[in-house]
Amino acid sequence: MNRSTTIWSLTLATLMLSVSSANAAISVSVEPNNTLVNVGDTFTVDILADITSIDAIVGWGMDLSFDSLILSHNPLTDVLIGPSFNAAPTLDGDGLAGLLPFAPPPVTGVSGNDVLLATLTFEATQAGTTSLLGGFTVGDLTEGFVQLGGGPVDVTFNGGLVQVIPAPTAAMLGLIGLGALSWMNRRSA
Repeated sequence: MNRSTTIWSLTLATLMLSVSSANAAISVSVEPNNTLVNVGDTFTVDILADITSIDAIVGWGMDLSFDSLILSHNPLTDVLIGPSFNAAPTLDGDGLAGLLPFAPPPVTGVSGNDVLLATLTFEATQAGTTSLLGGFTVGDLTEGFVQLGGGPVDVTFNGGLVQVIPAPTAAMLGLIGLGALSWMNRRSA
């Protein structure tokens, strides 16, 4: 291999490496990723994203799936979009979309670790276990993560898990109390 071919090969390899690093994926996660609550409890989860400066975004939209028999959630009142974005309309009505606020040029996208996309409030309605899984609906143009130039970005979703346990009932607590009193009376006699 002659010198000019070697230089050309090294240049091409460098360009290929820089292009592949430009396609780094955004990582979206649910925090806390493991939640234990009682039936009847209300709790919140944050949807966070790790976004490299190469993949800085101007807008996002997504779905979050969960078992609606175990958790109750009202998208009109139980979604708070993070401070870097304005709430945006969604085709499916789940309220999980945000757009960068209008600003005079130069416009820069949002990037960083643990960027807060949204905080969601849920009520635990029934005992059981459910996953919280992010994703996109095929054909829903309001979903995806969009860069400043208008191009989509690859996204990896890291789900969460919610375990709902039955709350102790008043009768059960009363029986435990009576049992403790009976045991104490026998012990003191």
